Amino acid sequence: MKRLLLVLALAASFAAGAADDRFHKKTPDSMMGFLPARDPLYVKECGSCHFPYSPGLLPARSWMRQLDRMEKHFGESVKLAPDTRAQLQDYLTKNAADVSAYEGSKALMERVPASQTPYRFSEVLLFRQMHTVVWEVIHTKPKVKVKNLANCNACHTKADNGSFGLEEMYIPGLTGP
Repeated sequence: MKRLLLVLALAASFAAGAADDRFHKKTPDSMMGFLPARDPLYVKECGSCHFPYSPGLLPARSWMRQLDRMEKHFGESVKLAPDTRAQLQDYLTKNAADVSAYEGSKALMERVPASQTPYRFSEVLLFRQMHTVVWEVIHTKPKVKVKNLANCNACHTKADNGSFGLEEMYIPGLTGP
């Protein structure tokens, strides 16, 4: 019952009713959802510290901003060799949301004006709208084990495959497996 209520609440928070359809991959080869982060260098360099986000979650200009600020990367100073940085930049910008053929990336970019360069995913309007209820739950339910929205795979059980469908959601401490 809790899971049903959560799914209903989350669905109500979507700005567009069909948004979830664009984020859920029914098959691994589907162009729904996002490109899974599979580049070995990216997974090694970035995934060793945090969830390796799909490049399709931000536009290329945002990834450039991330790379330009690695000395202040969310409170950490990250040193990248110039060739490593160049390879990461190539991978991230060639697969970014503003050039991706994946439907999830297209949906996100519909709400990111060309004048905006989001630094965090939480600065993307659609992301904020879709996570409003989850954000409230995190801050009002002490049993919920997830305390922020930065670790996608903490709740999205298929995030590593680029799928973010509602039926794949599991919030530790709130929903059942």
